[in-house]
Amino acid sequence: MPNIPSDFCTATTIHRGSAAYLSFGGCNYLGFAHHPQILEAVRKSIALYGLSSSASRETTGNARPHAQLESQLTAFCAHQAGLLVPDGYTANLAAMQGLEAMGITHALIDTRAHASLKDAATLAGMDIHLYDHLDAEHARSILHTLPAPTAILTDSVFTTDGDLAPAHPLHAALREHDWLVLDDCHGFAVLGDHGKGTPNELDLCSDQLIVTTTLAKGLGCAGGIVMGAPTPVESARNHSIAYRCTTPAAPPLVAAGIEALRLLQTDHDLHPTLRTNIDHVREILRSFDLPAHDLFTSIFAFTVGDKSTMKRIESRLLDAGIILPLMEYPNGPAPIYFRLAVNAAHTPEQLEHLRAGLETALSIKARATT
Repeated sequence: MPNIPSDFCTATTIHRGSAAYLSFGGCNYLGFAHHPQILEAVRKSIALYGLSSSASRETTGNARPHAQLESQLTAFCAHQAGLLVPDGYTANLAAMQGLEAMGITHALIDTRAHASLKDAATLAGMDIHLYDHLDAEHARSILHTLPAPTAILTDSVFTTDGDLAPAHPLHAALREHDWLVLDDCHGFAVLGDHGKGTPNELDLCSDQLIVTTTLAKGLGCAGGIVMGAPTPVESARNHSIAYRCTTPAAPPLVAAGIEALRLLQTDHDLHPTLRTNIDHVREILRSFDLPAHDLFTSIFAFTVGDKSTMKRIESRLLDAGIILPLMEYPNGPAPIYFRLAVNAAHTPEQLEHLRAGLETALSIKARATT
């Protein structure tokens, strides 16, 4: 797809000049990045805090919103401790630097885990071991050849296709002092009671669990957090250079997170609407014999024919005013694939526009096979 820089955008559209495109890319799963009440919280906070706290949280950069959001997120997700950091990438690095300071030198990682998990373990100086994607039994077999303690690392919801990690079997594989690290960037705010995340969705609660997530996707603002038992979280607070020597997210964006979290808990229509939209997209994809999972995650991925065919389909969708990104993102289900993300702000009419666009665009493939 040609690069389309936007003059402005909404939760569901990208506008360039006089052209408007219906977007099914990105990760703004609840539409919060454009919510008027959240934007107003940003405007009010700018007047109080300016654009940046201009220093690390451990020096003079810990503004009131940082401490508030850290405490509120930790309580909302029912964890004992939490550490607010600049973003999701930093959350993984801070968590692993905290574990390394506790003497953990080995990381066992799903082969298709987000690259930030592998980077985090590598930068923390750990030895990396890989287990087959979603294969908890393979993870168990490798884990028991490694010195204890070891950390298992995985996405909870995989960024490229919405697959769900086998969190319970992975947890069951842990020995007494091992850790399970779940990167919940695509599960937080989407799954669980009012968006409490994948552990809540799966009813997984453990003192051996560490959860990291970004606030940029489900909450639509900025920041990241490490949550879990006090020992690994406080180790990250005390020893992670990624946290201690970094300026945190801008206070106005953190204030946006506080307002987003409030809406997450009080808007009872958000998740039913999102789940209805996920069901609608699933039905659309299956009507064209395209693969679609049965999960309530917002991401779908599929391939159609070869690379040249998919590029023509992408171009035809663009002609119909639809952005459905053709991706070559690391650790996807194929070297190149369509990644479709649906959010709570998409309307039924917009989803039917997607259906009509796919019907026209996929005729390219139909003609190629006749």
